[in-house]
Parts: sequence; C-alpha cells; structure tokens
Amino acid sequence: MVKNFTGRKTSFIPFRRTKPGIGATNHTTTAGRSSVNRHLTQFAFGACLSGTLVHFSDPTSPVQLNVFTYDENSYTEGKYKKVDEIPSLPLTSATSMLWIDVDGVHQRDIIAQIGNRYDIHALVQTDITTTEQRTKLDVLDDALFLVCKLIFRDIGRTGHTIIEQISFYLKENLLITFQETPKDLFDSIKNRIRQGKGRIRKSKIDYLFYSLVDVIVDHYMDVLDTMGTKVESIDNQLMKTLKRDTLESIYDMKRDMLYLRAIISPLKEIIIKLQKEEETQIMQESTNIYLKDLFDHVVQVNDSIDTYREMLASFIDFYMMLNSNAMNEVVKTLTIISTIFIPLTFISGVYGMNFQNMPELTYKYGYYIVLTVMATLATFMLACFKRKHWF
Repeated sequence: MVKNFTGRKTSFIPFRRTKPGIGATNHTTTAGRSSVNRHLTQFAFGACLSGTLVHFSDPTSPVQLNVFTYDENSYTEGKYKKVDEIPSLPLTSATSMLWIDVDGVHQRDIIAQIGNRYDIHALVQTDITTTEQRTKLDVLDDALFLVCKLIFRDIGRTGHTIIEQISFYLKENLLITFQETPKDLFDSIKNRIRQGKGRIRKSKIDYLFYSLVDVIVDHYMDVLDTMGTKVESIDNQLMKTLKRDTLESIYDMKRDMLYLRAIISPLKEIIIKLQKEEETQIMQESTNIYLKDLFDHVVQVNDSIDTYREMLASFIDFYMMLNSNAMNEVVKTLTIISTIFIPLTFISGVYGMNFQNMPELTYKYGYYIVLTVMATLATFMLACFKRKHWF
C-alpha cells in the first residue's frame, strides 16, 4: 500500500491551459478587506488552498458601467455611473455590437433601469441581484440568460481564492455582464477589442460571450492547479509524519471539491444546450466549434475534480491505516512488556509468601540465584520475540 502511494507522487502532474491573450494570470480586485461596511460571506473552503475561499461584496461602492461598442473597423469605449449617461447607440446596424460590463449588482435601482432600457424581465433582474444563485441557463423569447460563478486567486491583495457570481444577458448584437465587484479578469478580452486582435471584432456577439466564459473556465483550471499542488503536498506529508492537522486538511479539501463540483458540473449541460440552441438564433453555427472546445475543457475540469476527490478519499483510508498501525505498535510493545513480566511476577510472588518451610529463603545465595533465573528468563523471552520478528 505504501508503494502505491509513493508511486503516485512521481506521476502526479498538475495541469494548466493557456492561450494567447487568454491566460490564467495573477489578478487583483478593488474589494479590500479593510472596509468596515464590507459584507463577507465565507464558504466551506478551509486552509487547503493558498488562502480561504471567500465571497466579497461591497454595498457601499458605486456601480460602474463599462460600455464597449465595436465592429470590424472601429470601437468606442466609455465608463459611466448612471444608466442615463449611456449614449443611445445605433444597434440597428447588423455589424455594431454592444457590450455593457456592469461592476456591482447591489444597487437594485440601477439594475432596474438597465432592465427597463434593454427589456430584461423582472424575474431575471431578481436573479441578477441575488448572488447565491445556482449555475443555470434560461432561454427566453429573444435572449439567453446565464448565471455562473467566478472563482479566481486574488494573489496580489488578499491571497484568498475569491468566489463571485457573474450573470450574462445575451441578445442579438447585445451582451450585458453583471459582476459583483470590479476586477481585471476580462482585461485580455477588452484589450483584444481595443487592438482589434483575434476574432472578436470580426464575429457576432455570441463569440464575445464564448470568450468570456472561456476565461472563467481558465480560472477554474488555475484554482484547481493550486489545489492539485496542495493534494500533492498532503501526499508527501502522509509519507513523512502522521499529524491530525493533515486529516483536517484532507476533509477540508474534500468539502471544497464537493462544492466546486456543484458549481462547475452544470456547465456541461449548459454548453450542450448552447450548441443545440435554435430558437433564439443568437448562437451562430460558426461558434459551435469553439463551444465544443470549451465543453472539452469543462469535462477536463470535472474529471480533475473527481480524480482529486478519489485521491483524497484514498488519503483518508491511508491515514486511518497508518493510525491503526501506530496503535498496533503501541499495543504490541505493551503486550511484550506484559508477557515478559508475567513469569517474573509469578516468581517474585511465590517467594513473597513468607512461609516458614521454604528452604530457598534461608539459603545463602538464594536471592542471587532467583535474580539470575529471572534475568535469564527475560533474556530468553526477548530472544524468542526477536527471532519471530515481533519487534
């Protein structure tokens, strides 16, 4: 059993996927922990990661509207505080695409204004402002609404692994994303729009939607890469010392994997549904090849989660086996000591009865003879135990 675990250590290789312009990089958020009014929700992620996975939201920060309008030949960009400040853009053009990136969902009046302006149903608005939604895809009459989770490592500021909700409202030539806090996770996509690189400005709005979801999956992989390194360190720790902290870390990570699986697993069915979606005509057939690639990576993420869960379960069994072996060693040592002292106790008990008619008690060398017999007996028993490899 020990050999199997040792062999796994050499074959364990964490994975990472990178793409030109869309990579898993170090990210920071503007959400700091020093704010007194900050609402913090801590999930079941323990010390297994580089930091505790937490959920930040700041009800005091202003909502920022980042607006991108682009086509193949040009683009415009603006940042606004109010919905009324967003200029009326000519969306009638078949080549003009509009992306509104909303940073902050805590001000319901602004969400309502966006909903009224772009015809977003009231129930969808409720889902946007409720940040504990499950991962899901709603197919509306002329739009798609996707809710999923952003999971990324905030290395630059807090050192935690952050989880936040992000919502996508996709219509023809229009994409609105709703994030809880401002962050730079999508800067690579924005730079591609600014510089005209890649396929984004040459494609319809559905390709931008795919690109953003692809970045989210990239960060899933980055987080799992970190967790995979922690799994490997636990494996190494089990080979060296047996600590209760190690068992606690294993259970914490097992809960983490269950939570991640609940978040990420629905994406497989969602992507399949997007590939088959024909009612709204929003998802173009040319985007299906990219959705298939995205589906493969989501499957890879889920397979990795299942692999880590199985490894952690085997770690628990291995820990229990090591703990049982340690206890058996203690019991064996005590048993050997007790076995040796049983005949010695018997001899000392016989000559401790103080009967008058016991010749050995009056013999000049009787005491030394008894001690010699007892020492010889103990040595003989130890030699027998050693020969049988009992210790």
